[in-house]
This record gives sequence, C-alpha cells and structure tokens, in this order.
Amino acid sequence: MLFEEEREEQKIETRPALPADFTIDYQIGFLFNFVSGKSTRFDLEPILIYTSNGKVEFRRISLQVEKGLAFLQPLDDAFYNDLLEFSDKKILEWMTRTGNRFIRNSDTGSWAHASARELLNLRKHYIVLLQKLWSRLAAWPNLFILRSGRFNNHQQLFVKLGNDVKFTFKADATGELIVIKLTVLLDSAESKFNIRSGFIIEKDGTLYLPSDPSELAILDLFKNGPLTFPLSVKREIINKYIVPWLDKYEVTISPKLNVSLVTIEPEPRILLSELNESNLMIRPQFAYHDAVVDYSDDKTYVVEVNNKVEIIHRNKTEEKKLYDYLRTLHSAFTNQRNNQYYYLPFDDVMKKGWFIGMLRKVQEQGYSVHGFEQLKKFRYTTNVPKFMIAATSNIDWFDLKVTIQWGDYTVSLKEIRQAILNRQDTIMLEDGTLGHIPEEWISQYSLLLRTGTEENGTLRVSKLHYTLLEDILDKIDDKTVQQDIEARKRKLAEFDSIKKEPLSKNINASLRPYQQSGFNWLQALDELGWGGCLADDMGLGKTLQTISFLQYVKEKYPGSTQLVVCPTSLIFNWESEIQKFCPTMKFYTHYGMQREFNESHFNEYDVVLTTYGVIRNDLEDLTKYLWQYIILDESQAIKNPDARVTKAIQQLRAVNRVILSGTPVQNNTSDLYAQFNFLNPGLLGSREYFNREFAHPIDKLGNKEKTLYLKKLIHPFTLRRTKEQVAKDLPDKTITVLWCTMDAEQRKLYNQYRDGYRNKLLQKIDEHGIAKSGMDVLEGLLRLRQICDHPAMVDKRDDGLKVSVKIEELIREVQENAGNHKILIFSQFTEMLQLIKGEFENNGITYSYLDGSTSLNQRKEQVTRFQEDENIKAFLISLKAGGVGLNLTVADYVYIVDPWWNPAAELQAIDRAHRIGQKRKVFAYKMICKDTVEEKILQLQQRKKMLADDLIQEDSGFVKNLSREDVEFLFG
Repeated sequence: MLFEEEREEQKIETRPALPADFTIDYQIGFLFNFVSGKSTRFDLEPILIYTSNGKVEFRRISLQVEKGLAFLQPLDDAFYNDLLEFSDKKILEWMTRTGNRFIRNSDTGSWAHASARELLNLRKHYIVLLQKLWSRLAAWPNLFILRSGRFNNHQQLFVKLGNDVKFTFKADATGELIVIKLTVLLDSAESKFNIRSGFIIEKDGTLYLPSDPSELAILDLFKNGPLTFPLSVKREIINKYIVPWLDKYEVTISPKLNVSLVTIEPEPRILLSELNESNLMIRPQFAYHDAVVDYSDDKTYVVEVNNKVEIIHRNKTEEKKLYDYLRTLHSAFTNQRNNQYYYLPFDDVMKKGWFIGMLRKVQEQGYSVHGFEQLKKFRYTTNVPKFMIAATSNIDWFDLKVTIQWGDYTVSLKEIRQAILNRQDTIMLEDGTLGHIPEEWISQYSLLLRTGTEENGTLRVSKLHYTLLEDILDKIDDKTVQQDIEARKRKLAEFDSIKKEPLSKNINASLRPYQQSGFNWLQALDELGWGGCLADDMGLGKTLQTISFLQYVKEKYPGSTQLVVCPTSLIFNWESEIQKFCPTMKFYTHYGMQREFNESHFNEYDVVLTTYGVIRNDLEDLTKYLWQYIILDESQAIKNPDARVTKAIQQLRAVNRVILSGTPVQNNTSDLYAQFNFLNPGLLGSREYFNREFAHPIDKLGNKEKTLYLKKLIHPFTLRRTKEQVAKDLPDKTITVLWCTMDAEQRKLYNQYRDGYRNKLLQKIDEHGIAKSGMDVLEGLLRLRQICDHPAMVDKRDDGLKVSVKIEELIREVQENAGNHKILIFSQFTEMLQLIKGEFENNGITYSYLDGSTSLNQRKEQVTRFQEDENIKAFLISLKAGGVGLNLTVADYVYIVDPWWNPAAELQAIDRAHRIGQKRKVFAYKMICKDTVEEKILQLQQRKKMLADDLIQEDSGFVKNLSREDVEFLFG
C-alpha cells in the first residue's frame, strides 16, 4: 500500500513524517509527465528511487495523499510548498479563484477545458509554477520524462531555462505572399524543437521553459510552421503581427516588402468634446502624418504613403508633456488620473473666465484646439472681448462712450451694463454663440456702471466719483479727461505740498503739523467745491482745525455766514473754543428760549451755533437761509437715515458742507450713508443701492472687495488721523474742559438749591462773619456739586429726577468717541460711581470698579482685569481710593467727573494713566456743567491766580480764603 496511488482528497495541515521504523535508503527524482496531442495533461511528479534485492527500483509519489508526501522529507519547506502547487487540490483552488472552468478526467488524468482561452490560462499557470522551481530542477541529479505513456526509467535529461525568439517577414518566391517565420534560439542556435503539452519546448531531451507566459500564444500560432498571407493584406498583417512584436522581439523585415520603421515628431493638439451632456472633455491628441492618436492609445500606428508602409514610432516622452501640462490648467484636474482625458462641469468651465483663459494659454504654447464644431450644448465664442472707452469732460461730470466687442460682434452699453449689474458671466451674441464676460470686467467696471447713469449708449459719471476712473485711465484716450482726474487726485493727495492760504493772523494758536494738514485739506476741498469728513481721533483738535477753516472761509467769502450744528452738550465748548482761538469771529448761539430768526439777523454774524434738536424744531425757518458752509460736529448724530433729525438736516441749504466725527462708523457700514449723503449728495447713490451694494455685503457677508470699493469712494472726502499716527506731534498729556449743559429739569433743581443757599449764606456771613460760616458754605457747595453730577444725590424721592447730563455725556463719549481706547473715570463721590455703574450696565458698557471699600485682593483683581481684558472699556475709580498707587497704562483717556478746587488731586488721578510704561499720549477731560458753581470755581482760580503748588489741600482751608464777594459770586 505504500507505493499505491490514492486519489481521495485529504487535508494536509502539516508535513507528514515517515514511520519511526522505516529504514529503507532512498533518493528523490522528478518526472515530467507529458501527454502528446491536444491533451491538457501535465504533471510534475516526485519519484522514489531505491534498491531492492540489488535492483534499482522507481516508484511515483502521489501529491494527492499524505502517505506519499511523507517521502518528501528531504526537501526544504519552500521546495515542498512550491511542489504541492501541482497537486489536484491546488490546481482546483486556482481554477475556482480565477474563474477558469476545468474538469479532471479520472481515466486519463487530463483536464477538460471549456474554451481555448481557459486552456491557454492553464498553460500560463504551469509556467508560473515551474519558474519558481526551474533553477532547483536544473541542478537536480535525477530528472526523467515519461514518453508515450510509458515510464522510461533510463532516460535522464538536462533542464535549461529561457529561450530567445525572433521573427522574419519576407515575400515568397512569387512575390505574392507574405511569409512569417518564427525562429526560437536554443543555446543561441536556430533549432528544430517539439512543444510538450503545449508549453514546454523540448530539443534532444533537454527542456526549455518560455521566459514569458504570454509567449504561449505565439508558440501555439506557429505550431504548424510558418504563416503565409496574401500581399494585399500587408498593412493589416503589419498591424496585427509586426507592430505588437516590435518592442519585444527581434523582427527582421525584408526590403522587398517596402516596410520601414520611422520616427516622426508628433504635432500635439487638444480635442474638445462633451461628456454626459454636462461636462466639457479635454483630450490630448497627437498627429503623426495623417494618423491622429489619443494619448491613452498605446498602439504603434501604421500608415501607407505612396505604396510604402510606414510603422510610426511614438514619442511617448513628448506626448506625456502635453498630458501633464493639461493637468496644470485647473485644480479639478489634479486628481483625475484616468490617462485618457480631463473633464470639467459646464458650470465651472466659464467661472472666472477659465475657458477663455485656458484657450489663450494653450494657444500661446503652440497647441491647436479642435472639436468646436461638434459641441452642441457648449457654444461659446473664442474671440477675446474688448472694452473700449471714449470720454469727455463737462463741468460736473464725465461722459463715457463705451464700446464692447467680441470679434465682429458689438454689444450695446445697455446690454452689457444690465449683464454686469446682474453679475452674469455670459451674453448672447448675434450669431447665437455666448460671449464670456471676463471676471475682471465685473470687478473693474461693475461699480462704475452701477454708479453712473446710462443714456443713449453714454455713461454719465459725476466728478465726485473720479476715483472709479483712476484704474481705467489707460483705456481713456482723451487727454483733457486724464488731466482733470489727475489734477483732482493730486490736489487731494498732495494737499500739504500745494500752496494754500496761510493761517489767518486772527487765529490765536499754533497748529501742530497734522492740524495744519487738516486745515490745508479743507481748503483743497473748498477749491474743488466738495464737502469733507474730518474724522480725526477724539482729542486731536478737530474743533481748532475747523475754527481755523471758518476764519479762512470768512476772509475768502466776505459777508458769508456759516452754520455749526452740534450736540447740546458741546455748544458751550464751541463758544469757549471760538472765544479762545479766534476772538474776532462774531458768533451767535441759536439756542434757548429766546431764539431769534430772520435773514438780516443771521447776516450780522460769521458763525451761527445751534444744536441738532433746535434744527429739528426750527426747520421751517432755517431752510429759508442759504449758508456758505454747514458744519456738523459729532455727525454720527445723523447716522440713522430714518430719524427726524437726519431728515431735517438733509433739508438745510448750503454751498458746501463739512462733517466732524471721531467715529463716523459705530455699529455698521450703514452709519456712513446719511452722513456722506449730506456731505456730497449722490456720492453713495440711493439708500437702496447703498444697502444692496455695500451695507449688506460688508456687514452680513464680510465682503472684502466691497469694503475696498467703499473705501475708494469715500477716500477723497475723508481725512482721518489716529493718535498713534500723530503721536510725535502731541504733548504727552493734554487736559481739556468738557462742557456739559443741564436740561431744564436738572437746571430748575440746581437753581432752586442755589438761590436757597445764597440767601441763607449771605445773611449768616453778614451776621457772624465768613470765618464762622465756613461749614455752611461747604455744605452749600457740596449740594450744588452733587446736583451737577446727578440730581438723585440730593433728591432721594422715588419719583425724583433720573437724568444726569454728565452720565449722558459719559455714555456718549464711550459709545461714540472712545473707539478701541480705554478710559479711566474718576469721581469724588462713590454714590456717583454707583449711579454711573448702573447706567453702564443698562447700556452694555463693560467696566472695572474700585472705591474705598474694595479689598486689597479685589483691588489687584480689578486692576489686572482692566489691564489685560481687551473687552473692558472703562475703569470707575473713586478719587481718594485710586488717585495714587495705581499703574493703569492701558488707558489713554481720563475723565474727571466732578473737578474741584484742588487741581493737584486731579493731576494725581490723571497720572494713573500718564506713567512710565505708557506708550500713548494721554487726553484728560474735566467735566464742567455750564453756568454752575463748577464753572465759577475755574473762574475764581484764574481770578485769584491760584497755582497748583500754592493750593491748600483741605476744603476748610479753601473756604478760609474766600471773601463775602467770592461766596456771592459762587452762589450767584
């Protein structure tokens, strides 16, 4: 049973071992078992060689059963595993895995195959398996061949690997046939051979294995000898046989066949077509003479030229250059690696002018583009569009004659304007094709087309919008227009260097360099007849610059009257500043109950001061007068176009206008519209236009391009300098009075307390003397000061007054003027700080807080919070608790809510910000209620020439220096 073949299937998990008592000495050989004819049978079988009774015996070892496999112990694991691949089990596994259908004939041992293709696949599989073993078999000492079904145990063979193949193409003797001969070089010599089992070559008992499984088809083709074909099918035969073999084998072609292998430089070209009716396909192609080939086609092409057949050698290196170049034309092509074409959805083809730009690029590279006529859904003209402008200049506007062309086709201004305003990227031309509107046209001309008005093919543009023409001056051939625009541009851009009228001798001030520039800029705008927005930071002297300009206007336009409109709280600041800097200027304050209006009355003055509220109430009278200039201070007061005051201001008549604001934009872009519409009507178009074109895209969508457009529009009419920009021109510390005007109710309460204390105090002084009346004087002064801060500090009733002009001003200053600056707010009264704190919370203003009750740890925490948290806007500090010992260098604005007679204490508070480490200039504001004891204390200090170094620090000491006249003055 040991040597019997068994066909039953057994699962072999480990290599079987021989029984322990097996002692026969043996060797292993290998048998090549071929079956001649068309049979598919082939077996590589191990042979057991041993000596029995002095005679050498041979027995085949079955790869199908474990008992036989036990004799293969001498083979290493790799050899053993590779050999098992020839077993029926492994062959069947391969068939199942690859889908080849065979059935083993149990009688003959052959595999019955379903098709010639599957037979070829099985032979290729045998070659792959044998290639793993071939080098081992070639060196094995015992190799045998089974011939004619009988085991020849005496014929040993030598196995060699590899063979060379060459082909010869020639004409036969008659010249009418093509003969193709296959020559196999065995041991480098032409030899006759046999093919065993359809895939192993045998010559003189030596076996040769094809080096490539694909060569089996060639061997099979020539199994009956050379091939012959009629000469008339020469081109087809070359395509079918010669071309596929050229790169792999040696091919000899007889000259009589008139066939040559040629090298031609390809002509690269690009084919456009449509893919799935929704994509543009871009396919690289190459022309070799008359043959046009795709990059994806690997074939060598054959052409016939004058009865001569040429086999064209493809230049794959040059072809790949075009394929790789096309990939760079769009980011979507980067991951498209199908090796045949690139594609792009039609919707993306025209985005940002990609298609036209792509055509221009490839044509500049020398590549021709084909296939336009076959495109059905994608119908775009390839003509490059032209936008031409002829301009003329009038007094207040430019007329632009615009011509737009795609090749021979002209599009009207009305059509292109409508297309661009609707953000179309295409327009229909007369021939039915689509012209692509370049993306740069939309960005370059859309604002110009939207802003101008179109009539009969001409675009009329206001000279206010000259900046919209700056970028297209090269397209305007009219020198007059160019010179006009350049002159305006130069006049505003270089206002410092252009000669202007010097500062009037009637101005009692020396303007800092940036203030002089602002004064010159206002003069330049006046020459152009345009209004301007002076938008310097708070504290940089917008009022002084404007007063200097008002004096200039007075001298330039004799007899003219200017109107200054400001918040009620600032009207006395204007009075004070005019008196201080230009006392010769005659002004009238149109405010209060006894207002007078008539034309002759206003003509008597250089400047009329009034408030926004008065404008609203006196509109009917004020619109009758034509002012030379209207100046709006804190112009953000009219930021809401729907507000009554804004509508009133817009109805005033003036030759020109100026607005002043440190923060023209407080909440959003819409804040600009009403202010600049007042300044230069029509500059920003209609309100609906402005909201659609700027406010919504900028505020809601964050559109940076629209932001740049808007800046470009308003830039010529806006001058803004920040503290940081002009720091070198500023003193380290500036202290200014901020005048506050009480409303009627607060004034009524103040007057009531003032009159009561005055009568009481003067009577007591007359009876007991000033020395014994000191405490009563201090009490009276205290109550009046508290009313100046907030009426609630003296009127504790629930229905008492809730309005404080100082708190209103603080809120306005923080919300409207402070911007990104941080603020210190000092008060002598912690009760006032509490009232401010409550109103800040109601208005969403963030703050830190410190008074005498704040613990040391809390004090450190509040200071750190203010110094480090960018969201904290203000620091509320009691004068006694925070006047010393604090370092608050992140703040550069300081407000003293209730100044008093001791400037030294105020300076100490201001110096909390103005300390070592402060990198910015510090602005301090003393909040003084007009026509109150606060203003009179300032006057008394000046009258008595009370210098800070000489001041008595205590309140009682201050009172001791007062006379009866002083008390009467303070309470008068």
